[in-house]
Amino acid sequence: MTELLTRLKSRIALELEGVEPSAAGLRSTADGRYGEVVVEIAHDEEAESIRVSTAVPPPAGAGREFLVWCLSVNVQYWDVKVGIDDSGFVLVHSDLDAAPDAELDQLTEDIVERAETVVQLLDDDLVEWLLAHGFGTAGQRERWTSW
Repeated sequence: MTELLTRLKSRIALELEGVEPSAAGLRSTADGRYGEVVVEIAHDEEAESIRVSTAVPPPAGAGREFLVWCLSVNVQYWDVKVGIDDSGFVLVHSDLDAAPDAELDQLTEDIVERAETVVQLLDDDLVEWLLAHGFGTAGQRERWTSW
């Protein structure tokens, strides 16, 4: 974990549940409409940026329609993007500038806001798309509609 993330950890932990160190930097677990997801907070010192992200499995059988949805979401959201990572998971992520002399209170606020937006994209946009297109297990669909 980088020095900047070490300095931010206690501040972020006041706002996000269960913040703990991870291989990437920090992680928090969020339980929302979509389901329980792990939000990763990684710091790239060389690029002076922080990435807030979560990776979820792609909808089985979604195909090209899902990729078109991902592209359309990227146009709708300015601060969060959707892609496919090297493992084939759907990566919902947001990058923030994080200079070594960054103001910690503002950076903490931005990280927390982006973490909430990442989860919100899953809970609102992705879940609605999945429901509209008939994807998800019976248990998932029950959770999504009853939430």
